[in-house]
Amino acid sequence: MPSLTKRLGDSASLLAPLFFAFLVWEAMSRLKLINPILLPPPSKALMCMYRLLIARTPDGHSILLMHIYHSFYRLLYGFFAAAVIGVALGLAMGMNKYVYGYFNPIISVMVPVPGITWAPILILWLGFGDPTIIAVAFIAAFFPIVYNTAAGARSISKELIWAAQTMGANRRTIFFRVLLPWSAAYILTGLKLGLARSWRTLIAVEMIAATLWGLGYMIFDAREFLLTDVIYGGIILLAVIFFMIENVVIRAIEEKTIEKWGMKIEI
Repeated sequence: MPSLTKRLGDSASLLAPLFFAFLVWEAMSRLKLINPILLPPPSKALMCMYRLLIARTPDGHSILLMHIYHSFYRLLYGFFAAAVIGVALGLAMGMNKYVYGYFNPIISVMVPVPGITWAPILILWLGFGDPTIIAVAFIAAFFPIVYNTAAGARSISKELIWAAQTMGANRRTIFFRVLLPWSAAYILTGLKLGLARSWRTLIAVEMIAATLWGLGYMIFDAREFLLTDVIYGGIILLAVIFFMIENVVIRAIEEKTIEKWGMKIEI
């Protein structure tokens, strides 16, 4: 409970400057010091999100929740696959010099490439819709996860492994009791970077490849009708969603794992 209170307190201190910025934005838009059509008041944008929340599809679902649901399940499919495969490959690269020698040049070249650049070719291969969006979300997360996991696995001291071996530890014990805990901070950092890249890329691809639902689709579709309140409301919603994921969910995982083990690293 104290840790949750601390996280909420930290979040409040981070949100205070944003709240002040929103007040300034609200006043300038209301006083028409800036064009209220191109930059509507944040209160109007938030009210628009509320109207979308209570508005219903023909089968009775909330329109806003449908957009959120489709973005989330695409993210979960793409990111979860990237996490499982990426961590496994990264650990293999860290444990085997031949695997590292083969994959490292590929991973090093691909890490700086924005995931969105894969969208055009994947649209040609897979067409518009979920397969393309999920595939791009996977690619965006995969490479930073592999890179950081491999870096963590390779950073372990050989003396530490030798010490475990002299105490009778087998390969399985060394993997689960030495290598995995040692690499945990790097793995979690890679997962955080991969999740952020996957989220940003997914929203961007939804703007060009989604067929009906998704937060990116909602924002881009509003452009056609100059619904700037929907656009800004969607942007605020995207920021709030990822802020909650990072500062509540991921922080809780960090506290239960790497901080508890005393292996937190600063980046």
